[in-house]
This record gives sequence, C-alpha cells and structure tokens, in this order.
Amino acid sequence: MYLKIESCIMRTGINIIRANIHRLSPMAGALLLSFILGILMLPLPGNGETDVQPEFQWPLVKGEYPDLEYITSTFGESRIDHFHSGLDIAGNNDAIYPVAAGEIVFSRMHGDDPFHPMQGPGNYLFLHHEGDWWSGYYHLKAFDEEPRTGTVGPETVIGHSSNSGHSGGPHLHFFMSTEYGQRIMNPLVLLPPVTDIHPPVIGPLVIVSTDERRTHIQHSETQNIRLTQPYPIQIQLHDPGLEAYTRRGVYILEWQLNDEPAQTRRFDYIEFKNGDWRLHGEQAFDEVFRYNQYSLGELNWLHGGNRLHVKAVDFNGNVTEVDYFVNVDREY
Repeated sequence: MYLKIESCIMRTGINIIRANIHRLSPMAGALLLSFILGILMLPLPGNGETDVQPEFQWPLVKGEYPDLEYITSTFGESRIDHFHSGLDIAGNNDAIYPVAAGEIVFSRMHGDDPFHPMQGPGNYLFLHHEGDWWSGYYHLKAFDEEPRTGTVGPETVIGHSSNSGHSGGPHLHFFMSTEYGQRIMNPLVLLPPVTDIHPPVIGPLVIVSTDERRTHIQHSETQNIRLTQPYPIQIQLHDPGLEAYTRRGVYILEWQLNDEPAQTRRFDYIEFKNGDWRLHGEQAFDEVFRYNQYSLGELNWLHGGNRLHVKAVDFNGNVTEVDYFVNVDREY
C-alpha cells in the first residue's frame, strides 16, 4: 500500500484505511480516504485552486475515437444497494492512462496485505489532479513496472485492466470526483464526447405487491389493474450505447401522470450528504431505484383512465418516449 505523505501523523491514517477499507464499497473507500486526509489537515498536491478543471482524456480507448467500444456500464446505474460511481470499459490487460496529469496519492495491491481478503476494487490507485479533482482506477492487474508514487503525465501507463476484486469479468472501472471525493461526477460530463447511435429502450412498468407478486404494464396499449393501496412504480429501461447488445443506464428520465407536473431525474453527480450518497445531493439510492429498477415512486393514479408519459434520454441526446394507458380500479 502506498500513500503520498508529508507528515508522520499520516501513518495513523494509513492504519485506519488498512483496518477498514476492505470492508467498504468502492465509493465508501474513496470517501474514507478523503476524510482521513481532511481530518488530518494535510496539504494535497496541486495549487489548491478549486475552480480549475484539467483537460481530461479517456483512460482506456477501445476502438477508434470517437467510436469507443465496450463501454459496458455508465454512471448512476443500480448496483443492488448503491449507485454505480463511474464508467466500466471491458478489456483484459489493456494499458490504462490517467484521465489527466496528476500525482499518485494512494495505491493498493493485494500483495500489500495478503492476509486480508481482496477488496471489492481489487488492485487500485487514486490520483489527485490540478485543483481539487480526483480519479480512481479499479480491478487492475497486479502492479509490475507501473509507478505507485510520484507524478504521472497523460502518456504514463498507470496500470492494466484485469479482473481483480469483485468483478464479473475483466474491465476497468474508473471514477472522477471533485471536492476531495465528496462529489463523484458522471465522467461523460467531463470527458471528450463519444459516439452513441442507439436510443434508450423502455420496457414495462412493474408493480410489486406486498406478497412480492409482480404486475407488468406494457406501454402503447390499454391495461386494467386493481389497486388496494399505493404501490411504488418501477420501470424497466436501459441504453444500448454504441453496441446494441449492451445494457447501460440512461442520463435523463422524465415522467408525467395525467395533468400533474412532470418530474425529471438527471444523473450528473452523486454527493455525500447526511451520511449517504445522494443523487445531486438530494435523493438517496432507494428513492431512485427499487428492485434494481428505476423507481417512479408512488403515483397518484385516478380511479378510471390514466395516461403516464415517460421520456428517456441518453448522454448523446438520443430520445425514446412512450405512453402507458392504464384503467385503474382504485380501492383506497
């Protein structure tokens, strides 16, 4: 385990990280590191300016820019009980570059602490960039000749993609954050734009009853349902991205029931507030997702005919819009 240190007090922080980070999710681990640095009031590399944004680049390019391939997961997707904090790019033993010039402030390889189980991120490292920008790189191959301390430039190979840690296949997961790790950004907001030609795919609404029975409501046709109490409404949707077979998250989700005000959800960043990671600092994970699907919350269905309009937009502006026509026998 390597950490940039300017004070012997930092050894205390290292021990706290060593004792706790293997139990934490990747986002919680990043937050723990930023908290330790902040609580010890240690200077971080850089000029201290918080309004400076580096010129970012893609850390792994598959295919030929801008037609980048194998971006399999996007920011803000559901991961059962937490938001997906970055982007995933599939590939094995591919060279990884920093998103911008910076300094390595933390790195960990399983061999640093072989008596603990490998953490979720596997082998990983954190970089600090100009201003208060951070980036992290997970599931790396065991470090060999790659640097583990010091400064790195945009052309420096900082690792290779692999399948270390909790991973369903070889890939790079990377995140980008500001405010010293307190706000994790959607990398697509910061990186050069890439091609995405396929619009989102919207499936059925899903109502899960108290006895776990599921009712599916298809769009573009009229369906009849009976409701004995309010139920949260989920919706199945995904964005194919460049390859039609991938199932990624959407960037914007809008919905409107009858003549009620439309509701909009964007996935620009998550922020740590009130002890939890919240979308735009407001909505906790279980307000955004239920049963691993997008949640629309409890809708105020009318007794009789209803029209629910749903619009999904990916980051490239591809749009899909559908209508659900629902006759509700409301018994509450």
